[in-house]
Amino acid sequence: MGVDETWVINALQGILPEQTLQLLHDHVLHPSSTLRTIYAHTLFGMQRLAEFLQPVVQPLAERAVNALQDSPDFVFLGILLAVLFVAFQIMLWVQRTISFFTRLAFRAVLYILVGLVVMAAWQRGPEAVANDVVVVLRKLVGYAAIVKEIWLSEYQKYESQTRAGAGAGGFGGGGGRGSMGSGRNAGSSGRRW
Repeated sequence: MGVDETWVINALQGILPEQTLQLLHDHVLHPSSTLRTIYAHTLFGMQRLAEFLQPVVQPLAERAVNALQDSPDFVFLGILLAVLFVAFQIMLWVQRTISFFTRLAFRAVLYILVGLVVMAAWQRGPEAVANDVVVVLRKLVGYAAIVKEIWLSEYQKYESQTRAGAGAGGFGGGGGRGSMGSGRNAGSSGRRW
């Protein structure tokens, strides 16, 4: 921080109060402040470290640059891996963003539905809500019975087709045992329920 930092105080003149500007001047920008002392010691240590490591690092860096110039395939491979890594990270970011907003939307819809149910229950009263629940449950039970009947009729159709296929020769085409070594259809387990 060897440069004069009074421009910082001038830039912050209209933004910060006078006490804060005075505090900055006395404790941060003053040449004998703790921050300036720590900065000077850190800068001096980094310069000493750079002077110490330069004879070791410079030949290694030159060899690495020469190796990269001699084999451009490594450079191409490195660039390709970097591009793939960046593309993968962007895809992950997009996936996280989409999943966040999807969860947010579903939660908002859930809370809106819960709020609407509570508002309807509040407006209609407990007796009317209990009556509505009974009506809805009755309709759901009726719908489940219809679905059960459809499923059972379809299952019985399938069973009759399976039995008719097994009686007509099954998989092999000739009566009794087929060419596959078994008289059963491929989908049949042989057990009767």
